[in-house]
Amino acid sequence: MCWYIHIKKKEGVGMKKRIISLLFVLCMVFVLVGCSGGKEDNAVASGETAGQGAAETDEGSQKGKLVIYTHHVGVQAQILQELTDEWLEENPGVEAEVVAPGADYENVLKIKMASKDMPDVFGTHGWANVRYVDFLLPLNDEEWAGSIEPTFKKLISDEEGNLLVLPIDQNKWGLVYNKDVMEKYGVEVPITNVDDFIAALDKIKTESGGEVAPMHVAGGDSWPVGQIFDQLATPAFTTAAENDQEALLDGTFDWNKWTEFATLIKGMYDDGYFNEDIFTAKYTDSVEAFATGKAAFCWYGNSLVEEAKNINADINAGLQPLPAFYEGDSMSFLNGEQTAFGIWKESKNIELAKSWLAFMSRGENIKKFCESESMLPGIETDVSVDLGFATEYYEEYKDIRSFPIFDRAFLPNGMWDLICKDAADMFTGTISPEQYSLDMKNEYERLREASE
Repeated sequence: MCWYIHIKKKEGVGMKKRIISLLFVLCMVFVLVGCSGGKEDNAVASGETAGQGAAETDEGSQKGKLVIYTHHVGVQAQILQELTDEWLEENPGVEAEVVAPGADYENVLKIKMASKDMPDVFGTHGWANVRYVDFLLPLNDEEWAGSIEPTFKKLISDEEGNLLVLPIDQNKWGLVYNKDVMEKYGVEVPITNVDDFIAALDKIKTESGGEVAPMHVAGGDSWPVGQIFDQLATPAFTTAAENDQEALLDGTFDWNKWTEFATLIKGMYDDGYFNEDIFTAKYTDSVEAFATGKAAFCWYGNSLVEEAKNINADINAGLQPLPAFYEGDSMSFLNGEQTAFGIWKESKNIELAKSWLAFMSRGENIKKFCESESMLPGIETDVSVDLGFATEYYEEYKDIRSFPIFDRAFLPNGMWDLICKDAADMFTGTISPEQYSLDMKNEYERLREASE
């Protein structure tokens, strides 16, 4: 505001000019102070200043830009974008950017962690309470937090019990198979132990004359090779009455056991139980092989089936728990987060991010994600979810035990790349199972020491 001041005529002309000039300057100062104060208030409201969340304007709407990173690609990334667009329609004045780096996701996030410049919201892809725990905002007080099943909730909380993410779905992993292939070659399911599993692989290879790959793995994408080891390590080391859980956690694990384990899986490779193009095949090749009856078993989870339906709408798929490794043990599922989002605790848009999570937690939105992957919901809602082919199997095996995913629960953060690399090198003969085990031991000890 500018004040009007009366100048008396008896003052000299020069004095008048100096006073007028001074008053003009004062007026401009008052105007600028008033305007800059308004801008500062608006900056805080829109979350533009460090450490401030996007607050509400006078009209009650929110402002700011939310950056969301996801590891998803394809259908799930598209659903995420569509739901974010719907959220934007409910929040005029807000902007949002969904970033899906694809195969580079983990490396991109590692760089951002190192520079302490994380996205406002990001997918944790199974690593909420390990790799990302120091970056995540506790979410215990969110309205949807009480709708998470207690056992599953522990898998996505830190040691103090702080809930770290909104779990859209939960990955209850087993072994996906082509039912038509099983029936054609007389393989009975479920296959309850690893010896019978190997016998089934051999039967399919032999009786199909090599036309059907007993197991199809997209080694050209690297991670699927490691996936076999990670999934089978659960029944190999953690599910039996006498298991290695404690030894893996306290550093006393006997790595000779990994040599035996790796030798067993290398035997499957040497005996021709994988697709011949294992080192060049991509995930899309696995989908096509499964859809066209050229693959019996795949290690990707239920979403593979939904994608295969785009090629063969009549695909006949089944799901069973993982076979046991030892006599007296029983089958098991793996369980962990799949699509889960957390908020960077230093985000400038925390309230905006919470609003987005609340929107995503709505039953109809959980339904869209879960049905696209045939995965169980991560939270309980009043909207029923059709899990497609997987529905009957989750019901049939509802009493089967579930265990956390091996590398997330029992290995120090940072070993995944080695699991994948050395597995492929062992298959090609570049290294032996003994060297694979030694590399695992050395990296395990190095990472444990670095984390202490």
